[in-house]
Amino acid sequence: MASKTPTTKQAARAAGPIGTALAVMRTATGLASQAGDALKAAQTIGTTIKATRELQDLSLAELARRAGVPKAVVSRVEAGLTSPTAVMLAKLAEGMTVSVSSLLLGDMGPPVHIQQAAEQPFFKDPKSGLVRRTLSPVSPDAAVEIVHNTLPPRRTTPHLAAHAVGTQQHMVVLAGRIEVKSGKREFKLAAGDAAQFAGHLEHIVHNPGPRRAEWLLVIVAPPRPARR
Repeated sequence: MASKTPTTKQAARAAGPIGTALAVMRTATGLASQAGDALKAAQTIGTTIKATRELQDLSLAELARRAGVPKAVVSRVEAGLTSPTAVMLAKLAEGMTVSVSSLLLGDMGPPVHIQQAAEQPFFKDPKSGLVRRTLSPVSPDAAVEIVHNTLPPRRTTPHLAAHAVGTQQHMVVLAGRIEVKSGKREFKLAAGDAAQFAGHLEHIVHNPGPRRAEWLLVIVAPPRPARR
């Protein structure tokens, strides 16, 4: 006849007080291990949230305002003193325009912002035929914006908006030829040429050639003042 394997409690009773004490110690050790894992997870998530916030130059108060979460709670989460709920984590991720997954996978390094081709903002000026497509992921905290432009033959863009003082614009011509006027300066660029100029002035672009002109414009915002 097959013998039955005794349960932990049965084994403890059979062993007497010593067996009972060992069973209690095993249970306590298991609970402590679970608590340790939970604390480690909270600390990892908190560290990632803090690193993401600082990477975007956001203050605790600003992130709390964007996420609709009390500042004190955000501080405790970043310190690893409390684990955020799923709802809170989603609010914090939305406040920093990142995915929840990027906050959970803290060991993967800084968050990656992805914008699929179908999600890239697209604008076509009906008068000049200028087509502008923003290639860089849209974020209020992004310091760099990359825009792909095309202009039909012998057309001129409208005055393109000026940016904040200190902004720099880098232009690289991919195809055709263009003539650029920025403030009182005028310059000509052909395929392969590049230029850098101040972005706080309006500028216009003219395509004098018989072919479509194509260029990339990289807009670099000035450094933001440090937040406390």
